[in-house]
Amino acid sequence: MSLRNRLLLILGGTFIVLWSLAALWLLGDLRREVTVALDERLASSARMVAGLLEQLPQPLPANQSSPLSAIELGLQSGLVCQVRSLRGEVIVHTPNTPEATLAEHGVGFHDVSIGDERWRSFTLKRQHLWVTTADRIGERETLQSAILIAAALPVALALLGSLVLIWFGIGRGLSPLQTLRSVLEKRDAGDLQPVYVARLPKDLQPLVATLNQLFARIAAALERERRFTNDAAHELRTPLTAVKTHLQVAQMSSGDIAAHALQQAETAVERMQSGLEQLLLLARVESAQCFDQTGQVSAQNLARHALADLIAVPGNERIEVNNQLSEDVLIAVPESLAVASLRNLLDNALRYSPELSCVELYMGLEDKYLLLRVRDSGKGLSAAHIEQAKQRFWRTASTQSGSGLGLAIVQAVTERYGGELHLQAAPSGGLDALLYLPLSQP
Repeated sequence: MSLRNRLLLILGGTFIVLWSLAALWLLGDLRREVTVALDERLASSARMVAGLLEQLPQPLPANQSSPLSAIELGLQSGLVCQVRSLRGEVIVHTPNTPEATLAEHGVGFHDVSIGDERWRSFTLKRQHLWVTTADRIGERETLQSAILIAAALPVALALLGSLVLIWFGIGRGLSPLQTLRSVLEKRDAGDLQPVYVARLPKDLQPLVATLNQLFARIAAALERERRFTNDAAHELRTPLTAVKTHLQVAQMSSGDIAAHALQQAETAVERMQSGLEQLLLLARVESAQCFDQTGQVSAQNLARHALADLIAVPGNERIEVNNQLSEDVLIAVPESLAVASLRNLLDNALRYSPELSCVELYMGLEDKYLLLRVRDSGKGLSAAHIEQAKQRFWRTASTQSGSGLGLAIVQAVTERYGGELHLQAAPSGGLDALLYLPLSQP
């Protein structure tokens, strides 16, 4: 069912029910008023006949029935009248009055059945006479039906006209939706620009705003996918070429040369594997993919897990930990991302520091953040290089090791979870990497 038909069904159905109840109430009240008016006509006619008879100079003979017309008695059309003496003798009656006695039920209003006809009568006792006026109930019902039809016809026409106006009004009210549909229908599949519709009602503005937000998210997802494809191609091109070259050398040689070529090919594969893992992690962080936060990591476990993999490598035992935490705290960052971020900072510090120099890991609290400061003893970076260091695949000119994605991953994690990453020159030379991770609220 279309929205227009649904609205018509709801609004029209409600309108019909309310109008029908109001019409039934009004028509029922009108029927009662008509009945009261007809009864009042009978009573008024009886009083009028009684008043005329009292003004006669001589009493009417009691032994002779005198037929008089309704006009002579001053009665309205459709009424009959019967005048009886107290002994029950009919003195005066209209020609169409039934022969049976109409006043046998006493004073007041009564429904009387005479033969096949039903009568509504009113009897008045005035001195020595019984004055009865009556009309046929069938004629009453015919008159009431005509009045009710005359009153119901305008109501029915008004109801029908209202439904027609509601139909066109709903169409007019839904025209902005039709305009929006036309605008979307004319767009290309790749057009993700915001939708604009002139003179849009306030009720539809949130819908268009949500639609534009959806287009923005789709555009961002497509951009991430395109960038991931370009980054993967960029990262895999050199290692694959190196692997292919070393394998060709190993095939064409033997002995130590072939073994060295295979070892170089293995090194290139390890580099390619590490780069792909970093690249996939960065893509997951930048996307809307959820990470498991059921087991939030503490600051102590974060440092322990990050150091476990690095210290296992020979030459990485030179990491010194300066823990200034008075108590252990929980971090509002998934464990896998927090550990990867700290490990990347420590790995960069170890790579760019002299072999015998120390790398310091400082742990402390600052406001509502856990501060992890990694300080190396390398050559440091200039102000221009510090701005570029967080970009993808950026490396210094003095080294080509690593994937160039470590700081980019840390920056993406901080942007997603409300942390901060600052790079600055260390007081004693080298570089300070300050990582602020938000604490978990109790």
